[in-house]
Amino acid sequence: MTAAFTLAAHSLRRARGFVASVGFLVCGFQVLATILAQTFQTSNAFGPIAALVPPVVRQTFGASMLAVLSFQGIVCLGYIHPIVIGAVLGVAIAIATEPAAEIERRFVDLVLARPVSRSALVTRSVLVMIAAGAALMGLLAIGTWLGLVWFAAEPALWPSGRLMGSLTANLAALWLCWGGLTLAIGVRARRRGVAGSIAGLAAFATFLLDYVARVWAPARRIAWISPFHYYDPTALLLGQPLDVAHVWTLVGVGLAGIAIAYAIFSRRDV
Repeated sequence: MTAAFTLAAHSLRRARGFVASVGFLVCGFQVLATILAQTFQTSNAFGPIAALVPPVVRQTFGASMLAVLSFQGIVCLGYIHPIVIGAVLGVAIAIATEPAAEIERRFVDLVLARPVSRSALVTRSVLVMIAAGAALMGLLAIGTWLGLVWFAAEPALWPSGRLMGSLTANLAALWLCWGGLTLAIGVRARRRGVAGSIAGLAAFATFLLDYVARVWAPARRIAWISPFHYYDPTALLLGQPLDVAHVWTLVGVGLAGIAIAYAIFSRRDV
């Protein structure tokens, strides 16, 4: 375990700039989202904007569209917007493909030449994923809080602590899911680019599947295979409680991916 922590510290030093850059960007996004929400609130623009939404879009997304077009919906935009979610999951994919990068650069030979077990390398990646994920979730929450403290004015209704906690827990579960799946891919590939491409394309394809399933009934039959099917922040904005079963599904898939990564890396030829 000492070796895993040492390797994790080394990996975190290499990744800290990338993780910090994305973290401060999403933090800033949340601050700007609060400014936008307060601007709409002050000008009473939520009603006119909702009226501009085409009927077909309103019929497709139903009450979830109205949930987003509200003060709380705009403030929590970072937990809904595909670009922010993609950026956050991109960090998870980048971290989880580090084993493939080390195999490609033959750095793994130097590590395993020492009295270090193969499992320590996988544990290292898991520790880095947890640390980076906690940092990003924290910066998202900090950005939301700073935006509310600096720019939100009465009578704006702040998102409740329960809502913010539910959104964070759901996004953290999605992070773990894709991190675990990508790690299983990363320990099998010999090139980081290949591993990252496979994971990125899989994320994009399942994201599209989830959106298509919202508007096309036949796609709903297979929507359950998409991890994004179990990530629904708009339902939380509508006041629904966090679906614990969905959270545990994402966590279970992520843990299964991590377990598969241990099994693959312990047997593969590096």
